[in-house]
Amino acid sequence: MKNKFKFLAFAVLLIGSISACKKDEPLPDVNEDELITTVTLRFTNAANPSDVVTVTARDLDGDGGNAPVIGSIQLRPNATYNWEVTQILNETESPAEDIKEEIEEEDDEHLLVYTATPANLIAINITDKDRNNLPVGLAGTATTTAAGTGSLRVTLRHQPNGLKNGTATPGSTDFEFTFPLTVVNPS
Repeated sequence: MKNKFKFLAFAVLLIGSISACKKDEPLPDVNEDELITTVTLRFTNAANPSDVVTVTARDLDGDGGNAPVIGSIQLRPNATYNWEVTQILNETESPAEDIKEEIEEEDDEHLLVYTATPANLIAINITDKDRNNLPVGLAGTATTTAAGTGSLRVTLRHQPNGLKNGTATPGSTDFEFTFPLTVVNPS
């Protein structure tokens, strides 16, 4: 009985010392997707700075529920526009939370992706870069071709923890809005 007690005491001490040496694992860095309700783009004609088109997409209840309200982009054919994202907001907060500011601060974790349908209707060139010289997508140029109609899908990809590689593939989607796009001669 005495030997069993010694063995049990020794086992308890051994297990206790092993578990005391084990370091706590740090919790993984969790980056939740942002709730984004409002995105505004501004296109300024490079040849005529008074030709400015501002368009907003708004989805105040987030995914599901009511359909978003999305403005139409109407640009001139065969023109080059300087464009920028002027606001990215979470309007469920009071006051509205400025997500664009966070994207600028964490530019190496975000990428805005622009997809035109049909692809030859407008060419989007991203000019802003993050600290690793990868595209961010808050500013650039847009060059239209001949007159036509289609759409421009704007997607914000969240690519934390070194996932960002300049492509849209890694990460998760923070928002995606599809703007109707018309390239037309002025009347």
